[in-house]
Amino acid sequence: MQMRKVFLSLWLDTRHKKLNGTYPVKLRLFCQNPRKQKLYTTVFEFTKEDFASIYETTKPRNEYKELRKKLFALEQRGNDVLDSLRTFSFDAFEATMFGTSNKNAADVFNLFDTVIEQKLSIGSVSTAEKYSLAKTCINKYLKHIKRKDESEKEFEPLTFDEITIEFINKFKHYCEKRKSLSAATIGIYLRNLRSIYRLAIENGITAFDSYPFGKNKAQIPTSKKVNKALTQEELRLLWNTEPKNENQSFAKDFWFFSYYAYGMNTKDVCELKHTSIDGDSIHYIRSKTKNTKKERTIKEVPLTHALKQIIEKRKKTTSPYLFGILNATDTPKQQRNKVARFNDTIVRNIREFALDSGINPELAEKIGTYHARHSFATVAVRSGKSIALISEILHDGNLKTTENYINSFPKEAYKNLSLEMEL
Repeated sequence: MQMRKVFLSLWLDTRHKKLNGTYPVKLRLFCQNPRKQKLYTTVFEFTKEDFASIYETTKPRNEYKELRKKLFALEQRGNDVLDSLRTFSFDAFEATMFGTSNKNAADVFNLFDTVIEQKLSIGSVSTAEKYSLAKTCINKYLKHIKRKDESEKEFEPLTFDEITIEFINKFKHYCEKRKSLSAATIGIYLRNLRSIYRLAIENGITAFDSYPFGKNKAQIPTSKKVNKALTQEELRLLWNTEPKNENQSFAKDFWFFSYYAYGMNTKDVCELKHTSIDGDSIHYIRSKTKNTKKERTIKEVPLTHALKQIIEKRKKTTSPYLFGILNATDTPKQQRNKVARFNDTIVRNIREFALDSGINPELAEKIGTYHARHSFATVAVRSGKSIALISEILHDGNLKTTENYINSFPKEAYKNLSLEMEL
């Protein structure tokens, strides 16, 4: 409270004179940091002279003493509410003082629901699911520390006051030791919680003073970078091997489409339309950045001979989408499910194909669509392409992300820079 310097007083609003010649008395709440003021209506109204005689004087006349007591009782109640708040916010004050509908504003799970609904409304189904999983895991932790049945779906109340450094560290320990979650998954959950906390600060629900994340505070774990790139020899072996059946052929075609299309992810492959092909290039906007970038960047991929072969073989002329994986009438959730099934089909069959091709069994059983993206970047580095160029292609110019990405590649990726990408 002292750091925020919040002041409460009664104020005669002389801007709005009533027909009977009086003015409304407002409860004025002023916060210095950040500077913000809100006025709340009361049941009182006085003339300027009466207000001065009742509230502003130290010795009111007898007929004003009872009104003075009521005014000061209202003011005292407001100050008592301020004193009761561990963390000040206008919403928290209103909820306690007036019992407004904002009483749920300080509930962490309520804000989670708001963000999930907002993500779903713009078609970000995958992101919404991650927030939902984070919310569920935090609720299970609350039930765990309160010795309740973690399988119960009812959500425990959780205020932002409770999200402390100690809370976060104990939650991380619970996720790792009891739930056996990976550092990557724990990191996703905590980044989502951090986003919720920042949104609460922006909306005045809680104060920045209590922000538990950052340097010398709670740390979000990061997973160790794992190399997912195939060697040039392994790529040639896959490319030159004839699939044994249509399922393997389907997986091979789309895995290498991603590789040759500069590591295009499967969702972007699914969202390509016939109109995405313009001349000798493919033009598209990365789905991952459609709703996160102020200015959308159109990606361009030159149509190589390999890409043209795959497109000619797999295109669906009866659909507006290039490969007919999606339908124009699909809801965001239906699109999400179709992309997931498409990705699973590729992964399941590319592993079988890789094993039949003679790829090391340990690698073959792990190959996924992300290996195509890593392999493209590795070959690009080997061929002498600059990190800035790779960054523009993979991460919209985010050099820091690309440097972390490339740091996961084996040392031999930096050798033989004269090698070209074509197999």
